[in-house]
Parts: sequence; structure tokens; C-alpha cells
Amino acid sequence: MKLSLSKIFITGLVFVIMSCSKDSDAQEIEKGLNTEIAQKILEKTNGIRKSQGKSVLIQNDEMDVLATLHSKNMTTYAFFDHVDHENKAPSDRANDLSFSWSSIAENIGQVPWFENVSSCGDTRSAEAISSCVVEGWKNSPGHYTNMIGDYSELGVGVAFTKDSIAFFTQVFRNP
Repeated sequence: MKLSLSKIFITGLVFVIMSCSKDSDAQEIEKGLNTEIAQKILEKTNGIRKSQGKSVLIQNDEMDVLATLHSKNMTTYAFFDHVDHENKAPSDRANDLSFSWSSIAENIGQVPWFENVSSCGDTRSAEAISSCVVEGWKNSPGHYTNMIGDYSELGVGVAFTKDSIAFFTQVFRNP
């Protein structure tokens, strides 16, 4: 069977388009999952605040951007710290993006998307993985202090590594 150059080109182009479509679909699924997890983290954090007689935190788009940026940077540059790969703290990153704040704090966490996570069990759902990370923060004095602190807004960012480790960032702010 003889294939003409144009048929080979068209076949290759269809393959590339189909591959891009699959990548795009996977990205949309991941984006939807990350959004669902972030929403559940906000809800669970507000549940903890309510149980302590605190006002609920308002979801803030700017803080979501800041939190997502940090989570993605932790996965991209392979670090786990409040100070990022450019030696910047949360306040520095907010300033770089011209996001105003009078007070700001950050929680970070990481949890594998796995069937048997120590003290969490199966974390392969938005509900389970968000419960796991929020419970971890609740049981950590510094993180818990941020969760029930005197803040009015919250941003949440979620990013997964290629080997299915989720990195989480919460950014608390008063404008």
C-alpha cells in the first residue's frame, strides 16, 4: 500500500489534534477536580470556624490565584515550604501580584491520591482528600491558629504532581 505525502501529513495532523484533545480533556477534568477540592476545603474550614464561634471566611478570587500559584510552584519546582523557589514568602508573592492586604497567612499541605493513606484511608475523592488535609491542619497548632484566626477572606489552591501527590495552599487575608 502506497501512502501519499499528503495522506501521511493528514494522518499525522489528525493524531496531533486527537492527542491535544485528550490532553485538553484531562486538563479540564483536573481543573474541575481541583475546583471541587478547593470548595470543600473552604467549606470544611468554615465549619471549623463556626464551631469556634468565628465568622465564615469569604472565598476570594485573588487569594485563589495566589494559593494556586504557590501549589503549582511546589509541584513544578519540587519543594514544600512557605518560602518559594525564588525565596519569597506569601506576603512577597501577594505584593508581586499587586494584591492588597493588611494581614496575610498561609497553610500548606500535601496528600497522596491513594487508597491507603496513613490516618486518612482512601483519599481518591474530592471529599476524602479535602477532609484529610483539613484534618491535618486542624491537628497542627500553627495551621489551626490560621484557620480560626482573625481573617475575612480565604483562597485555596490545589495542584497535583504527575505521580498523584496533591499540594494544597490556603491563603488567609484581611484586605
